[in-house]
Amino acid sequence: MLGRRGGGRGEPVTTWQKVGAVAVGIFAGYLLGVAIMETVDMFYATPVIPTAVTLDNNAGQGSGATKIGGKTIHSVLTSNGSPYQNFQGRIMYGTYKLVQRMPGGEKLTGFTRILHRMKPDELMDEIPTFRANPLHPQCDEWCDFPVADRPNAVKQWIDAAAKDPSMIKGAWILLLECDYVWMRPVQAPDAYDPTANGFQFMFDYIMPDHPNAVPFMVKLSGGRVDPNKIPHSGPAPVLIRYTELAALTPDWERVTADIEADPEAVKQLDWVREMYAWDIAVALHNVTLATETPPHSRLIAQPPHDLVLGDAAMCHYTWGALYFENKKEIWRWEKRDYTSREVALKVPLLIMPPQPWKDGWVLQDNLPVTRELHETLTAMIGQMNKAIIQLPDLSNSPQRT
Repeated sequence: MLGRRGGGRGEPVTTWQKVGAVAVGIFAGYLLGVAIMETVDMFYATPVIPTAVTLDNNAGQGSGATKIGGKTIHSVLTSNGSPYQNFQGRIMYGTYKLVQRMPGGEKLTGFTRILHRMKPDELMDEIPTFRANPLHPQCDEWCDFPVADRPNAVKQWIDAAAKDPSMIKGAWILLLECDYVWMRPVQAPDAYDPTANGFQFMFDYIMPDHPNAVPFMVKLSGGRVDPNKIPHSGPAPVLIRYTELAALTPDWERVTADIEADPEAVKQLDWVREMYAWDIAVALHNVTLATETPPHSRLIAQPPHDLVLGDAAMCHYTWGALYFENKKEIWRWEKRDYTSREVALKVPLLIMPPQPWKDGWVLQDNLPVTRELHETLTAMIGQMNKAIIQLPDLSNSPQRT
């Protein structure tokens, strides 16, 4: 199967390609961490943003509208509102607000969480949210692949923005997932420069030219796309112009639906099938996006798979990191330990990696914990705690209905 351990997409799955599969977390509890204090007022201050933007001519151009700066970014997060994703999403939005205060953070001018859920959730007042009606209402409680609703939810947001252009507050759209940690602002080129391209991340387990995938790539694209020309990426993280996103999303939605209706495609493309649908849609519309790899990706690094942040603005913690010394676990960070509503509403501080670094520590797959990886994980968990300490306690909030 062409699958992977899902980054906020569901429970971990075994993949046939070697991408460093990790152990599933088996315990959770109240955790202590080291946090860096900042004032709540500064954290929740709202930056000045443009109030309107037209949606033609890339973005921000047209009569009667404020022309948004060409390097501004409107970030978009999708979620089904489960406690698992809300725990991650609150931390992600918290770290986003932290980097808005950094030099270059003023270019982060808009944020929208697209919630594909039948009813509102507890985060509606904390994170700017657009609620989309899901195709699979059962996912409000549980379903095996909630990401199937993602393209349709994005399309609903695009359709709403077409009617109300003020919803778009950046010349670029940055598509995100919940399990990202902002470390510094993303730097975008000038969207009004016709020679400037957006960019995306290269996932080495997305292989449209693999013999097992080629028949599905041909079928799902109607034979219109050479599998060798389909990018090895996915819908997040991606920096893309609004008009490019609006043009390809109907095909992203259609191909996703075609996959879901084909049991063999579901089996072969597995937990990354909606990512393949995105890549096919990008190829069908000839959208030019630079596909970048660590350490030169401007978007994400994935510790512990990647040892350093490199050029990335964010960390993606799709894999857990468990430290062992003499075969005894001495520290763990595993997002699958945090699935309850309680930890989503009152996010606990995380245990920091042990200090100082010691030669001889190994990860769960027996690879060494290098000094540079340890520093990267320490910085990531520290940034998460810096955001967590400023998150409001929502544990007394009534459950939305």
